[in-house]
Amino acid sequence: MRRTPPIRRGEAGRGYYYGRRIVTGGKGPFSMAAPRWAAERFSRLVTRYPTLRHILVLVSGTALAQLVALGASLITARLFTPEVFGQFAIYGSLTAILITVASLRLDMTIMLPEDDDSARRIAKVATLSNLAVAAGASLLAFLLHGVVVDIYGSEELASWLPLAGLTIFFVAQVNVLQYWFNRRSDYRTISLNRVHQTVGSAGGQVAFGVLGLRSLPGLIAGTLLGQAFAFVNLRRKSRDLLDPVAEDTPSGLELVSRYRKMPLLNLPTALVDGIRLNGIPLLIGIVALGAVGQFNMAWRILQAPIGLINSAIAQVFYQKLARVEPGNMLRLVRGTMIRSLLIAIVPFGLIYLTAPWLFLLLLGPQWDMAGDIARALTPWLAMQLVTSPISTVFVVTERQGRMLVFSAFFAAVPLGLLYFAPWELMTTLTVLGAAMAAMLVVMMGMALQVSREFDRHPPRTTPPPDEAARRTDDA
Repeated sequence: MRRTPPIRRGEAGRGYYYGRRIVTGGKGPFSMAAPRWAAERFSRLVTRYPTLRHILVLVSGTALAQLVALGASLITARLFTPEVFGQFAIYGSLTAILITVASLRLDMTIMLPEDDDSARRIAKVATLSNLAVAAGASLLAFLLHGVVVDIYGSEELASWLPLAGLTIFFVAQVNVLQYWFNRRSDYRTISLNRVHQTVGSAGGQVAFGVLGLRSLPGLIAGTLLGQAFAFVNLRRKSRDLLDPVAEDTPSGLELVSRYRKMPLLNLPTALVDGIRLNGIPLLIGIVALGAVGQFNMAWRILQAPIGLINSAIAQVFYQKLARVEPGNMLRLVRGTMIRSLLIAIVPFGLIYLTAPWLFLLLLGPQWDMAGDIARALTPWLAMQLVTSPISTVFVVTERQGRMLVFSAFFAAVPLGLLYFAPWELMTTLTVLGAAMAAMLVVMMGMALQVSREFDRHPPRTTPPPDEAARRTDDA
């Protein structure tokens, strides 16, 4: 038998013991130097891959925001009834549809011009559009007071719905400003602003509930506080957006004409998507506000981790896609899909297994349906996590027409199921979750196809290779 030599003085400091590294020295992964070694390796990775760094900046900020929102939901679930949350879900769904189209999708167009002055002009047109849509929404809600009462049977909802204009303007304008900061790769400001908005809205809802305003006005007022603060704070930090533009800068109308595919093709797609997503609670609410409150709570809880990942990755990859050189699009899109799928497997598997028990434990007995609804929606939301980051590839490759056709079918399926299905609500939602997941698999195939076409036949607006390479490096 081979005799193991005894350790000599000083060898422990060099990290050797019985011919192997010991935990007190060395530079291997099992040494005490491992944390520093890992930190150095991580630093090299984020330096080498700027996209990873941008994602981490957004994730680190929104992580706190989502944790606060999730914690607040556990409190507000015990302060407000499912019926009140049902009223708020109707308010939120109606405003969300209009927020989607308020800027005519010109907020996304801010990313596209080569020069900042053209982007400033586009932002101004988007702001005017936001104001018009917000004012029109409030006026329409006031005039249709009786219609809202007839459909949903809630006088309180109809009375407070005119405040929708404030929500629409604040959120839509924050989107405009975020794209301006995205254009400038200022992800830290975007991340912090999300924290401010979420903390303000969640804190406001909890505060009003604790003070005794446990009705729809409490939820709306608390939400508006966070939205208003986020807008004012971001407006203050974006003073350079108001800088004078050069005289030779194209006018707002000329720029809208140049990027007319955004309002003509991307806008209808976004509107169809908004109706599809928000039409579900609107239809459920016709049956019972308590049922839509259960659905909204399940959706709200599940959207916390999804929003954390999606919002960060989608914004970073939209900028990356907008500047990618032809020949690299398919590789970028395919890699993004694979990474998102790997991220989704474990958390959504756990949600599917534990949701009914977990929701009842965390939210209380009045939310007995929310956990079952969460389980039914899990396949859909898991695939949404995978497809959301690459959804903008249809804009960048100028294939919005295909996405419009897909969006029409993607909206018709859930709304048709809810309206015509002969089953009870839970069975219908289970079928709905599986059907929507299957359609998102089809969307993945479409994204790969348009990416392949872009690499082979880039659009005429694609910059020369040397310019595209320079812009990609800068990103």
